[in-house]
Amino acid sequence: MDRKGISEVRKLFDKNNCRVDRMYGCYVNEKKERVAELKDSFYSLADEELFKYCELFKKAVSGRIGKTLFNMDFPLSEEKEGGHQPELYRLLRSGLADAEMVDAFFDKIIETYRTTDKYLILLVHGAYDIPTRTSDNMVLTDGSENVYQFIELSVCPVTLLKDGLCYDADEKAFFSRSEDWGVQKPEVGMLYPAFNDRSTDLHAALWYAKNEESRHDELAAALLGMDLPMPRTAEQDVFREVIEVSLGKDCSFENVKNISEAVNRILEEGKDEPEPVLLGQHEIRQILYDNGADEEALGRFDKAYGEIAGEDSAPLLAESVAAPKKLSVKSESVRLDVDAEAADLVETRVIDGIEYFLIPVTDNVTVNGIRIRSRSAEK
Repeated sequence: MDRKGISEVRKLFDKNNCRVDRMYGCYVNEKKERVAELKDSFYSLADEELFKYCELFKKAVSGRIGKTLFNMDFPLSEEKEGGHQPELYRLLRSGLADAEMVDAFFDKIIETYRTTDKYLILLVHGAYDIPTRTSDNMVLTDGSENVYQFIELSVCPVTLLKDGLCYDADEKAFFSRSEDWGVQKPEVGMLYPAFNDRSTDLHAALWYAKNEESRHDELAAALLGMDLPMPRTAEQDVFREVIEVSLGKDCSFENVKNISEAVNRILEEGKDEPEPVLLGQHEIRQILYDNGADEEALGRFDKAYGEIAGEDSAPLLAESVAAPKKLSVKSESVRLDVDAEAADLVETRVIDGIEYFLIPVTDNVTVNGIRIRSRSAEK
């Protein structure tokens, strides 16, 4: 799914026009025991509760592709009978009307999900009449023959709210609160099927993770039969190691700065594209070549890339490996952050056999908040 498709799906959970028609829930404690279940029709809820649920559903399809959202395409092995895709498809076709099927799905989550906290599982079904759009992006109002049916999973931590006084509007008084448990925004979620090219794609799903620490790869493997893409920090490590190995002794400040600037330019050029900007083996090799890497360095790159990234690895997200705002220089005892636009102010020079970073001092430089004077200005 691209950014436009995700944006359109998010609107299906708007509180005033939500397309959910059925919801099941399961509250699980620290011992992996079911504490309570929700089996009410979604629209039997009071408006205030319905709106809060909609916020949770919308959050599970929020964020950036490759950071919190991951496109997952089922391999052929998972689309055969006995694979994970047919299982999700049957759940979708049931419209969540088969209680045994829903319970089995919940059991798989409870058995697999790694946590020591309480959590709430929410599973919803919905349908969306996809409006037809003209070539100039005008929406036609005469309906559509295409309907997007979907299920969405949200797994939300349940935490104890802080003790304290809370205000009761009806009583117009403050009361002590000590044992209130609150449902937090989803830590992980899933949308099936994917919504690609404004139509149903039964061969793909969308996975949501609040952050890198809560990806829950074990749950993705249990529900989708696939591994999630490489984490953001792992992509950064791959890119760093590839550059270091390829440049070797020529891995200088100037060369690394030029490569970082090249990645930033590529990212900027593709910022308006619906798909995220990717850097595969060919693109990274071209960046090295354009920034002066010699044949020896390119040869090291060709040999090392597959060993470091993996022979069948997916391209890296440019956003993951770029540093668009800051050029960061770090050593064991010093850290220097420079705005990318001002990177040319930093240079290196060898003095008495030792290489130093040089930064011009102006009257606008402060140390611990105190403005220092430039000696050259005094002269």
